[in-house]
Amino acid sequence: MKNSFDHITNGWLYKTCKAIGDAVIISVLFLLFCLPIVTIGPSVTALYYTVYRKYTKKIDNVSKDFMHSLKDNLKDGTIINIGYLLYSAVAGFNIYFAFFGFGEIRLPGWYRFVSLIPLVLVIFSLPFVYALLARFSNGIKATLKNSFTLCLMNLPQIILIWLIILITLAVSVCFPPAALLTPVGAARLCQMITEKAFSSAISVESARNNSDETSGEASEDDSEEDDDEDSDREEGSEDDEDDEEQESSEGEDEENG
Repeated sequence: MKNSFDHITNGWLYKTCKAIGDAVIISVLFLLFCLPIVTIGPSVTALYYTVYRKYTKKIDNVSKDFMHSLKDNLKDGTIINIGYLLYSAVAGFNIYFAFFGFGEIRLPGWYRFVSLIPLVLVIFSLPFVYALLARFSNGIKATLKNSFTLCLMNLPQIILIWLIILITLAVSVCFPPAALLTPVGAARLCQMITEKAFSSAISVESARNNSDETSGEASEDDSEEDDDEDSDREEGSEDDEDDEEQESSEGEDEENG
């Protein structure tokens, strides 16, 4: 009986059904906790964390991992999400006002381009912010700063991430049942990009720290050499003083003689 059960669980059909089932569970949890709107940030963070643990670390505990990440990042994720929502609302109103005016008020045509500039902060920070929140504990300010820096360092990848997000949204809207799988698929594809960026950034930071340590050791060695030279100079000056005293004493002896 046990052998037959093992044979079933090791079969491709069981593994396929389980993989689909896990993806559906993760997607349902993600969509469920996105419904309050203000918790979209923690939900995206938990989605990223769970997909990373499931497909990269091969840890099969999707429900517990999702809830664990959601609980740990609920405060920071909610604050970041509310900040993005408020900022986007103001930027959106500004764009609407620039293009369509407000009542009888009309703005100059050149302001239409200016009104799009605030979107740069969203475009070049959002793709990495929740991934960083899921993988590292840096606080809100450092997370936003690092996200913006990583986006600037990976411009082609940012375009690809936004394409993945937009295509996922379009597919989910056009065919709603696909939303049971598309969040996991999009998170996995984005993860392949973000994790490479994280690895590169960590390597650069490690190399910088090593170079700083090497330069620090070199400066210490130089200071020790300078100390040795100073001590040699002091000893040399003392010897010179002794020689001068000895010569003066000899000269006095000759005069006395």
